[in-house]
Amino acid sequence: MFKFFGSILLGAVIGFIGVALHNAFHPIGIILALITTAVGINFVGELFGERKFKIVAAIAWLLVALRAGSYGQSHEILVISNSYGNIFLLGGLLAATIFATKKI
Repeated sequence: MFKFFGSILLGAVIGFIGVALHNAFHPIGIILALITTAVGINFVGELFGERKFKIVAAIAWLLVALRAGSYGQSHEILVISNSYGNIFLLGGLLAATIFATKKI
């Protein structure tokens, strides 16, 4: 049970870091956001020892990234639909999928 909630928390933190970095420090920010996503998902698997926790962390990352890419109460949006936002969402989803399904 601890591993499950730990992987959700780490996946959400990885997603938050990616959202914060992707549009800062062009073009280094997007590169750091994608590397953070890949290394973070892989780290969850190394920490908890099973692939299912990597998948849970990737789903938590996806939920944070999609929530940041949709409008909030005051019509604010954190992942804007520009080239950096699109690269972050698509590239991050690809990196999270590849590293979540990779064997430990």
